[in-house]
Amino acid sequence: MLKNKIIVTFFGLGIVLLFVSALVGSIGLPGSQGPLIIRFDKFAHEANLIGDFRTVFGFGATVSFIVLVNFLLALEIYYRERFLSYIIAAATLIISLLFLIAVSGIVAIN
Repeated sequence: MLKNKIIVTFFGLGIVLLFVSALVGSIGLPGSQGPLIIRFDKFAHEANLIGDFRTVFGFGATVSFIVLVNFLLALEIYYRERFLSYIIAAATLIISLLFLIAVSGIVAIN
């Protein structure tokens, strides 16, 4: 599987997006240890979900674990179901991209 350029590219881009998300989160969030707005409702003009740095980086740890499990799963089933490995790799890239969008949104709100 590690010689397949498509799968390696998808997982590599997913990991790069995770690092970019961590970089955006660590640089863009304020340095204080106060509460962070995770979700803001525009229509009601109020914050619906408030967390802290541990919440945001807890999301990152969860997504990192998902990427690791998907990589191990794709590695395990590659020789039996190659197409399913492609789907898992593409889904990993999409999950990493969605996490980057979420972190960027949290940074933009705060």
